[in-house]
Amino acid sequence: MRGRGGNVSEIFVSFQGEGLHAGRRHLFVRLGGCPLRCRYCDTPESLVPVPECRILGPDGERRRANPFTPSALEAEVQALVAVAPPLAALAVTGGEPLAQTDFLAAWLGMRAGGLPVLLETAGILPARLARLLPEVAIVSLDLKCPSNTGERARWDEHAACLEAAVAAGRDVYVKMPVDEGTLAEEVEHGARLVAAVHPAVPLFLTPLTLPHGTDFTISAATLERLHAVASRRHPDVRVLPQLHKVLGIL
Repeated sequence: MRGRGGNVSEIFVSFQGEGLHAGRRHLFVRLGGCPLRCRYCDTPESLVPVPECRILGPDGERRRANPFTPSALEAEVQALVAVAPPLAALAVTGGEPLAQTDFLAAWLGMRAGGLPVLLETAGILPARLARLLPEVAIVSLDLKCPSNTGERARWDEHAACLEAAVAAGRDVYVKMPVDEGTLAEEVEHGARLVAAVHPAVPLFLTPLTLPHGTDFTISAATLERLHAVASRRHPDVRVLPQLHKVLGIL
């Protein structure tokens, strides 16, 4: 995206659906583009750059053409902040936000305080994450299990991202999406990885749902088994479904 501005897929206000801050009202900026193609992705429309950004405000939906300049994006964010109910954070998500590091660095670097920034990332681009950490308060980092993503293992990248976020003193939590086919040895490996970096970082097992519904793709028995496996390696393992899926909201 260098030199072409930022590609933004959506801007909206909703409740955080995952992890440590679930249930808090956030303003979401969803960026377009991702290097991964996880089989369970629930935002496939954001896997590639999009021609228009959808902006959802109290007066309904409108569209704005991409690309965005940092100042144009900040203007849209501030306009929504001004009319939204009280907000806890600015959630930067995707796609994979770190695919647009130059744009994010320019945008976040120009912001003059305000809402703390929560960065949601797949945790596969450690050098890019390290560059943005000075502008970020909260890091939501995924661990990707090859058995359910269909992607190759990226444990080293995950570890490097987690180490960087912890060393920077950020509020960090880790999510591991799981379904019926997720291998127990991968869940164990991920739990051991988090514990080795910092045992105080909570690990959330996120039960996956069908792409267009709220039915879980993992049984209660399998979820219980995976939780037990992870808990043998890490002291703080929690199970939390995607709240926005349960509520039927964005």
